[in-house]
Amino acid sequence: MDEKDFIFGGSEKLENTVRYVIDYLRRERKKKRYIVGIVGTCPSMIIGEDLHLPSRRYSQEDVTLVPVEVHSGMGDNTLGAIKAMEACLHAGLIDEEEFERQKYILKKATEVERKRGMAKDVYLKPTYEDDLEEVIEVFKNLEEGARVVCVLNAKKETGYLFAHPLIEINRYMRKRGIEVINIANLDPNVGLKKIREDARNILREYKVRNIDIDYITGGLDEYPITGERVIDILREVGGDLVVVSGVPHAVPVEEIGGDSITVGISDGPRLYHPIKEIYHYSVIELDAHAKVLGRRKVVKSRFGEVLRLIADK
Repeated sequence: MDEKDFIFGGSEKLENTVRYVIDYLRRERKKKRYIVGIVGTCPSMIIGEDLHLPSRRYSQEDVTLVPVEVHSGMGDNTLGAIKAMEACLHAGLIDEEEFERQKYILKKATEVERKRGMAKDVYLKPTYEDDLEEVIEVFKNLEEGARVVCVLNAKKETGYLFAHPLIEINRYMRKRGIEVINIANLDPNVGLKKIREDARNILREYKVRNIDIDYITGGLDEYPITGERVIDILREVGGDLVVVSGVPHAVPVEEIGGDSITVGISDGPRLYHPIKEIYHYSVIELDAHAKVLGRRKVVKSRFGEVLRLIADK
């Protein structure tokens, strides 16, 4: 859109783009059904652009258009996700039960970030220095008979990266003869189709590496609400070292009690300090979202690669 569109509207450009996308999909993808999302921007929403117009004109048997009236000035980013789910409900892509589940989880995600993560009402100083070296020393100094608990509490497709540290921890501890208990939010029967497929893909890679998941806490989209279940399990099984990979600040490890050493592995330089407030050690993986885009297999992590080098010496 340009200045002219801001005054007179951009309906013609929107319709032309929708027609182009439909023609492209039919020509290049050759599937029985296509779902196309139409998402608002700040200018289009401010001028009241009719995002539903293409739906009324171009939705056909093989094409479902899903207009989402949202822009970046509306508030929490989860609000946009909820509006997208609502649009999918109206388009018949999900049912009422799944919509309510998604809305609940997304609101819980906002709570986690506001209280313990990126959306705190304080300035979060970014840092590219973390506790990786200290954590490696902790691993080296574990004594025979120690118990390690690995927790995957990952956000959707980022599980492809945050599953990797757990794979390498299991490999390292196996060489040392140290017991590992694995907990993961990898229920393959929960969530939208892609979420279930991602869980199955990661479970398959664990199986190939002879790694058993001892406890499954929920689905890959339930990371904001699986933390309490993780704590219940940790209270039951104990652990000298607890490593939480993915969204560690959604797991209230401060409630465990005892003398467990805790390590949180997450994404982004601005999350180091929030995690450090809760865990003994904080390790940062950079660009997790970019690295897993379009992936269907586990992606190597910085932490996992370093641990593998140590293990192979």
